[in-house]
Amino acid sequence: MLNELIFGSIEQLQIIDSVPQLPKQKSFKGNMDISTERAYPTPFANSPLLPLLILSLAKQRHTPKPSTTFDYEYDYVVVGGGSAGSVVASRLSEKECVTVLLLEAGKSAPVLTEIPSISRNFVNSDIDWQYKTVPQKHTGEFLVNREVPWPGGKGIGGSSLFNAMIFSRGNRKNYDDWTENGAEGWSFKDVWPYFLKLENNTDPEYLRNGYHSSNGPMSIQKPKYEAKIKKHILQAVKESGYRIVDPNGARQTGFYDFQAFLRNSQRCNTAKAYLVPAENRSNLHIIPQALVTKVLLDGNKVAGVEFYYNHSVHNVSVKREVIMAAGAVNTAQILMLSGIGPRDHLEELEIPVVADLPVGNNFQDHISVPLTYSLNDTFSTTLERIKDPHNIQEYIHNRTGPLSSAQFTSVLGFVKGESVDPEEDFPSAQLYFAELTTELPKTQIGLKPEIYEEVFQPYENKPIFNCGTHFLQPKSRGTIRLQSASPFDPPLIDPNYFEDPKDVEETVKAMKVCHKLSTSEPMKKVGSKLISTTIPGCADFKDDEDRFYECMARGLVVTMSHPVGTTKMGNPSDPTTVVDPQLKVKGIEGLRVADASVMPSIPSANMNVPTIMIAEKASDIIKQTVRCRKHEDENSIYSAFFEH
Repeated sequence: MLNELIFGSIEQLQIIDSVPQLPKQKSFKGNMDISTERAYPTPFANSPLLPLLILSLAKQRHTPKPSTTFDYEYDYVVVGGGSAGSVVASRLSEKECVTVLLLEAGKSAPVLTEIPSISRNFVNSDIDWQYKTVPQKHTGEFLVNREVPWPGGKGIGGSSLFNAMIFSRGNRKNYDDWTENGAEGWSFKDVWPYFLKLENNTDPEYLRNGYHSSNGPMSIQKPKYEAKIKKHILQAVKESGYRIVDPNGARQTGFYDFQAFLRNSQRCNTAKAYLVPAENRSNLHIIPQALVTKVLLDGNKVAGVEFYYNHSVHNVSVKREVIMAAGAVNTAQILMLSGIGPRDHLEELEIPVVADLPVGNNFQDHISVPLTYSLNDTFSTTLERIKDPHNIQEYIHNRTGPLSSAQFTSVLGFVKGESVDPEEDFPSAQLYFAELTTELPKTQIGLKPEIYEEVFQPYENKPIFNCGTHFLQPKSRGTIRLQSASPFDPPLIDPNYFEDPKDVEETVKAMKVCHKLSTSEPMKKVGSKLISTTIPGCADFKDDEDRFYECMARGLVVTMSHPVGTTKMGNPSDPTTVVDPQLKVKGIEGLRVADASVMPSIPSANMNVPTIMIAEKASDIIKQTVRCRKHEDENSIYSAFFEH
């Protein structure tokens, strides 16, 4: 029975008879693949400085060497090599007596992802899942089919390959709420050591305040680029009465001269931080371009995983556990394909039900409603600054200048409505001030072409910036569902944005703060003013601020790519939970989830840090069940025994 499960689950596709040999990855040290890098739509594709730029970036290894073979049995299989899976695979393989297989659907990322200013250039590329939501009922009027484009990292390093790199832990109340609602052992006091464990903070001004660490794998620093607009934004913030804070320190509410995941002004993704140092461990195999199609089960016990690689289906068995780390969307998809999910939904698709659990429910995300402002002609566009050969050379030689900016974000803020100094340190919204080009609304956020032409086209090749807002504690809940029983069909993503009117109300409050700061006296000095081409349908409300901003929110939203919650963690007796506080899937032996999908509620943060924290804590939970000891057989240095 077990052999049939492991080696014969998809008869119509070819199953290999021997251990496959995987292609070796090209190394930039020996052979720079300029043509591949040039194929990505970056500002450097036709620059004569491209070879020198790539050579300078390759001094930091940004992705691990993939394994050239894999075995048919492992102690642990980790599904997903992103912000969570990279951590879990690396940490478990620290135990020399266990074997670990990491399976990632995407490939090794291009080296140009190392440049922090051009992150958005990799959206819609082959390292992006390129998903879209289903049509939204409560927003999206100005989007094609009311669908919100949904970028997500598909590669070794996952979304940390092209996210905004922002270092943000969230509010301590977020984690205390988790514990109060049944996720015992996940209070802020419990997770605090893991926030410190992941962090390698290189800025002395932050290290001195006692809330940071310099010993972890993830390098953190302030971007080494001071945009001209930045001092005016900070002056506006101060004159309006807001504090300048370290939101990862004693107080979150206020504005932030922010830090990002950077190592000497190059992106520090999780593959670089966790997997590159582990790549030569004989007990760790890293297999890219391996799409996991299901978890294999023998009754209610995990038997292995099935994955699609190189046009064939392959199966490996697992002696201990499968750890799902594919993210809130793909983890939910794979579990449901495996028969773990809502009974009615699975039966509708004729998927045999193994465990009737609310997988795919409790789906949450942060969304931004951007307000766009023009600047005077003393500013050049961000594209002009990036393409300038002098700026390219400055980055190559000094790691400073516009290329070192983190997506041209200058200042971040955590606010509580319109109060500048609330008594309770629990902000309701985050604000972003970032310069941009019209390429974002033209190609990446799904705007209807006629809306783009009327509103944004007049500002092509002109300096503009966004003040974007997102409500930090959305009340709305959505779902992930399967489109079909095929693992190759994208899932149905429905974040159900703005289903709760409270989310719109709080977003409007934050938009008012954005506008107040963006049109303040310090900002008027650089010509900041709301673009004059108003989105059709909203112009009628310009004299009614609340209705005008609500019109904008109902028409246009941009995901912050912070999906969480689809395998909710909590008390096992709670029917809304999927995993217990040890991250074990209820009713299934040998299966855990260790990514953002376990979050009961979304933290007041960008999700990279909380996700890595979960993976660090999950790794310790699992490692506590393993003991390595000398084996009696002299041919084997270590063996393992496990605590149940």
